[in-house]
Amino acid sequence: MVILMVLAMLLLLVVFTIQLGDASSNLHRLEDRTRQREQNYQVARSAVELSVELLKVDDVDTDSARDAWALGSQRLRWEGRDLYLEIRDEESRFPISLLPADTKPDADPDRQLYVQALERMLSKSGLAGAPAVASLLDWIDLDDDVRTNGAEQGSYPQLTVKNGPLDNVDELERLRNWGPPQLPPPPALDPSSPRLDEFKSMFQSGTAKTGLANWGDFLSAYAKGKINLNTAPKEVLGSLDEAMSDSVVTELIAYRSRNVLHNQEDLKKIPGIDNDLAFRLNKMTGYASQVFRVRVIVTSREIPLELEAMLERKSQREIVVRYWRAR
Repeated sequence: MVILMVLAMLLLLVVFTIQLGDASSNLHRLEDRTRQREQNYQVARSAVELSVELLKVDDVDTDSARDAWALGSQRLRWEGRDLYLEIRDEESRFPISLLPADTKPDADPDRQLYVQALERMLSKSGLAGAPAVASLLDWIDLDDDVRTNGAEQGSYPQLTVKNGPLDNVDELERLRNWGPPQLPPPPALDPSSPRLDEFKSMFQSGTAKTGLANWGDFLSAYAKGKINLNTAPKEVLGSLDEAMSDSVVTELIAYRSRNVLHNQEDLKKIPGIDNDLAFRLNKMTGYASQVFRVRVIVTSREIPLELEAMLERKSQREIVVRYWRAR
């Protein structure tokens, strides 16, 4: 009997020792992954700091593909890690913040131009433009009155209508009359720096797997200024006015690939843009950017970290962080 008890205790001791060893091994693996992730985060922060410095040496009067920050999608080897870095200006996208949140008839007429432009762009991307915009305006305006073709609280039984500005364009997926854009992602601003396919599998967005864009490629909840004609993709440019035909957009993109647009006089040098069209475009567009999205992906030993930062350039020497997310 005593022998059996001793054997049972020995067996329990062996099991406990094995479990303790497994727990210790798991703890070491967790510590190693945590350490690797922290080191990846520090490398990613360094890449964002580099982006800040690129913005500080840049001329703030205009922003185009020729500027230091517009380095395209870059794959770098940094401190023994693979690093993907992309800087894009938010003013190349359509500024949701400039849509009118006021339903009064005497609301800023220039803001109504953004409504019309967004309707055109959404219609070309596969949505019903007017109903989609109406739903968006009902989502962000401060009242509970339903617009024609719009959607207020009664249309969302499991959601509370925000009645405030978007925090990010991901919210659009919740809205009535919305869906993903049936468009390819816009090309890199610098054609010599194409997107890097080997990093697409790390993106949290599922659009990279389908080859389609997401609304963050064309719309922005962070842009503060007018749409930058030097950097906007063709889908945004073609929505700005009914006279912005495919041929005019092609001429504009060709012109800006050789020259930087500085003002309305430069705009009128483009075939198809006369005084009247240039005047109308000037109400919605500009030639410089204020807000820049920096995206960094760092991976080492199959432990990826993605860092996204939104930087606002208040002056050439003052860059502030408006948004920061690591995952």
